[in-house]
Amino acid sequence: MNLSQFLQVAPVAPEVLAPSLWLIIALPLLGAFICGVFGKMLGRANVHLVACSAVAGAFILSVLAFWATSSTDPESRRLLSYFPNPFGIERDYVRYALAYDYGTWFAVGDFRVNFGLMVDHLSGTLLLVITGVGFLIHLYSTSYMEHDEAYWRYFAYLNLFVAAMLTLVLADNLVLLFVGWEGVGMASYLLIGFWYTDPAKAWAGRKAFVTNRIGDFAFLIATFLMVLLVGAFTKQADERDYLPGATSAQRYKAGLEAKGPVTFLGLQKLAEGLPDGASGKVDLSTPIASGPLEGYTFGGVMTVALLLFLLGAAGKSAQLPLYVWLPDAMAGPTPVSALIHAATMVTAGVYLFSRMSALLVLSPTAMATIAIVGALTSLLAALIAFAQDDIKKVLAYSTVSQLGIMFMGVGMGVFWAAVLHLVTHAFFKACLFLGAGSVMHGNGDETDIKKLGGLRHEMKWTWGTFLVATLAITGILPLSGFFSKDAILHGVHHNHLEGLHWVSTLVYGLGLTIAASTAFYMTRLYLLTFEGPRSKEARVAHAHESAWHMTLPLVVLAVLSVVSAVYAWPLMKAPGDGRPQPVFENFLSPVFASMNRVVEAGKVVELDTSVPTLGNYGFAWLVALVGGGVAAFLYLSFFPARAGQPAPAFARAVRRVAQNKFYVDELYELVVIRPVKFLSFVLFRVVDALLIDTVAVRGTAWVTARVGSALRYVQSGDAQAYAAVMVVALLGGIAYAFIQVLQ
Repeated sequence: MNLSQFLQVAPVAPEVLAPSLWLIIALPLLGAFICGVFGKMLGRANVHLVACSAVAGAFILSVLAFWATSSTDPESRRLLSYFPNPFGIERDYVRYALAYDYGTWFAVGDFRVNFGLMVDHLSGTLLLVITGVGFLIHLYSTSYMEHDEAYWRYFAYLNLFVAAMLTLVLADNLVLLFVGWEGVGMASYLLIGFWYTDPAKAWAGRKAFVTNRIGDFAFLIATFLMVLLVGAFTKQADERDYLPGATSAQRYKAGLEAKGPVTFLGLQKLAEGLPDGASGKVDLSTPIASGPLEGYTFGGVMTVALLLFLLGAAGKSAQLPLYVWLPDAMAGPTPVSALIHAATMVTAGVYLFSRMSALLVLSPTAMATIAIVGALTSLLAALIAFAQDDIKKVLAYSTVSQLGIMFMGVGMGVFWAAVLHLVTHAFFKACLFLGAGSVMHGNGDETDIKKLGGLRHEMKWTWGTFLVATLAITGILPLSGFFSKDAILHGVHHNHLEGLHWVSTLVYGLGLTIAASTAFYMTRLYLLTFEGPRSKEARVAHAHESAWHMTLPLVVLAVLSVVSAVYAWPLMKAPGDGRPQPVFENFLSPVFASMNRVVEAGKVVELDTSVPTLGNYGFAWLVALVGGGVAAFLYLSFFPARAGQPAPAFARAVRRVAQNKFYVDELYELVVIRPVKFLSFVLFRVVDALLIDTVAVRGTAWVTARVGSALRYVQSGDAQAYAAVMVVALLGGIAYAFIQVLQ
């Protein structure tokens, strides 16, 4: 048995492993409970053991699940990892995947949500990234947080985050994914504001929490729209509308009754039945006949829902207009930045759109919006990073910029390349953040890169790994970042959206500018930190290298930043035409098969499947070299030769604007925050305090009290007086009756 055959025979059969998928989530969740409740009593070493073991156990289970998605019979070579599609015909199978439905989670009327988990090549890849990189960061943290008194709380939060992120990627429906979505948001808030006794750090946590709530609200509305859309489709579609999705009305409705309307497999069948030009009764231009969405077309509602999902993803993945929380999130411990704000949570938006790719390609408007938002966010963040001097802030804006590149890929239909860049970025950006933490650890917590310098000779392991990661993100051949970024730019350049052909040209041009800008600011960061003489303003005279608990994860991540490049190489042959195909594109082809069928039927997106030529690679490398070369010239020659000379007024003004983040925070303060605060003041002081409390509540009580005060004078307590009044009243009544009779 050769290596290829060995890797295709899983040690645990898919049908055996599938019922145990919940353990991948349960292990870190249990670790969070133990560390959070019993951590103080267990002691530092035992908390480290529990937290790291929980994530290591989840990693082992994730490896087994990932392995099982490609399991074949050793004798017949028949695929074993498949299960019947509950929304398809009897012979419709979901291949290269395993899933398990644990039953109804909750049901309200016709609406039903199951607790179902699924692992395919997409979610399996994310499982390995989350648990693998997560374990390395847990190991790193055992040394980085060794002097913190609240270590038990830190590891409890870290385990909780991992459990929530695993829930997000394992979920087989939108509602369960949203539970993980909210869970990572809560854990992020707890970890950003970990040192909550510092008001600035606590404020940064609140800023992240509130900003993400805006996006999460949009996510909920989008989910409700999808529920209504599925309901309208089942009411109006005839049998012909179900044929493109290899299903029938009976099977699809049975799937809805068994699994609910927001299961991803069901949404794929919906997408396959909606393209224009099909022979059925319903397509994207068909108006919805009844219900809350009556009169709106299926395509219009789909576009609105996808744009709302974009707003939700903009919150989690730090894109315009909700990116402002991520740079301030650097207030948390540095390993938190490596895990949450580089490798996992911020990539949730990319994962969401990749999972819903079949729906996304139905709307060129939504795709164009995603691509343009990603490009503008990436360029803005790159320009801001030019002028930042805090090592973590540079990496934070770099993260925002790289996420924008992934959104460019998703928006232009290069889903596999966006996911590949997600993976490679997780490796080199986690390495950079952990390297920054190592630099801080060895330099008295100094974060100003202009007060460092010369670390190359004093922190050799940190220097070597940081250099590799810098070259990877810069896009230097032959590291992984070069291939994954160029795969996105190649797809962006050659893919086209119906009626929006100008988008690919615009986004590609911005992408080249972003690539050069990335090379510039990352080269600047590296040179000022590691090269040249030691700064005279350094906090400590000599830096010291970090412990092995911190350097070992750096080495592993640096190695992964190099070897993961192989997944972008065209070593495979595409099914059908036999054209050269990148390894990762071939690997994810079962996941995006539904999307490709929708593209072929709808003709609204033109996807190019060619691979970059040597000329394309050479041009991409030249762009990176130009950006890095300019930075090297400026910071190794030009600026040192002019030390002590004032910069031109124009240059100082430009730097000041970039250093102040183009005053976006101040703009939000003026346009959004102050008007909301003023409206809140009016509602509180005028409506609540004056109208409700004073006029309505206290006013009613005042009138009642005054009337009571007036009436108390007729209450003398004399029984004879009361009897006299009663007699007088009786006589008056008799007299009135007598007069009426006489009349």
